[in-house]
Amino acid sequence: MTANPNICLQGVRPDNQVYLLLWDTPNENDLVRIVLYNNALRVNYRENLLQRINQSDRFLTLHHDLERELTAIKFMCSGIKEQMVLLEGLDCLITYLQVYSPKHLTLFWNNLEKTRKLERILWVILPQQLVPKIWPAMRMKSMFD
Repeated sequence: MTANPNICLQGVRPDNQVYLLLWDTPNENDLVRIVLYNNALRVNYRENLLQRINQSDRFLTLHHDLERELTAIKFMCSGIKEQMVLLEGLDCLITYLQVYSPKHLTLFWNNLEKTRKLERILWVILPQQLVPKIWPAMRMKSMFD
C-alpha cells in the first residue's frame, strides 16, 4: 500500500492544537510533496534536540524535563510563515519515555493532547504502534486513508 502524498492536512479545527499523522515508513519524496502541497515547514525533532542539548552533559535525561520538551515543540510552531508544521522524529522521545519512564510517557501524551494556542497547525508524524489509546480519533489522520 502506498502513501497519498497529496493528502490535505489543512482545514482542521481547531487549528491551534496538535494532530497526529499516522505513517509507519515515511519516505523522503512523499514528505517533500506533502510539505509543498500543504505549505508546511518540516521540522526534525532529533535535529532540534541535538541543537538544544548541552554537549557537556553526561546523560540525556529527557524524562526529568518534559515541560522543556513541550515548550520546544510549541516554539517550533511560532514565528514561521508556513501554514503548518510537519514534525518528524518525535518517535525517539516517545520510545525513550517508553523505556525509561512509562508514567512520564503518559504525562507527556496528556500534556501534548491538551496543548492549545499554537500559532500554527502542528502535525506529528508517528508510526501507528506509538499512538496512545487516549488520543482523540478526530485529531488523527492516516497516510493510507
